[in-house]
Amino acid sequence: MRVFVQVIATCFLICTLSFCKKDTKTTTPNPTPNPTPETKTGGLSLFFENKVDSVGLAFNKDYVNTNGDTFSVSKFNYFITNIVLTKSDGSTFAEPESYHLVKHSDQKTYWINIKNVPVGSYKSVKFTLGVDSARNVSGTQTGDLSMTTSSDMFWSWNTGYIFFKLEGKASKSTDPSKYIEYHIGGYGGANKAQRTMSFNITEPAEVSTTISPKVHFFANVNKVFDGKTKIDFSKAGYSKVLVPGVYSLEIADNYAQMFYYGHTHND
Repeated sequence: MRVFVQVIATCFLICTLSFCKKDTKTTTPNPTPNPTPETKTGGLSLFFENKVDSVGLAFNKDYVNTNGDTFSVSKFNYFITNIVLTKSDGSTFAEPESYHLVKHSDQKTYWINIKNVPVGSYKSVKFTLGVDSARNVSGTQTGDLSMTTSSDMFWSWNTGYIFFKLEGKASKSTDPSKYIEYHIGGYGGANKAQRTMSFNITEPAEVSTTISPKVHFFANVNKVFDGKTKIDFSKAGYSKVLVPGVYSLEIADNYAQMFYYGHTHND
């Protein structure tokens, strides 16, 4: 009898193990996702050197323009904005919050230091002389658009920023004191005076984590008087241009030809 009970128990155990065991699934762990590669960045600087033809601009020194008129300069300011760098592969980097006021009276402003530029070889630079329409009517601002920095480059919140300012004297000026003054602005419509320029960099700027290239540009003051329109100080309307309009647009078309690329330092 005991043997019979053992046989029955053994059969029951075999049945339980063979037919009543639950199925188990093999779970393959999810592969660890590859982390997004970190974009390596560096710096790049633009340097603006103001000249009159082949010589450096000096305040209150007499120069002669292509019209044969003698003039001098006592103030020379302009906004460089919306800088875009293009790599050799065609990809671009637009500087955030790209608003810079260059003042000839302040050498520190000749340098525009751009941060967080993706590593690579850059073949061209684009920028605008002027301030875009949105920022002209955006109220209190910071940086070079603040009233502290640009107090003499602003009319009002209705008329906006002065994009370009040249003041000085000219022997043929129609002003009794022989002053010449060009305060050029106008942010939209028929009087829009922003001008955008692009430049090929024949010596590409090689940005790396250890190298911050310096791209050197020149601004030729004489092109303000001899570009698309030849300016004659003796003619009515050309000694002082202080409001948006036909004369300011002529000056704006001229200063669009004022800049040219010099060279690149990759060190």
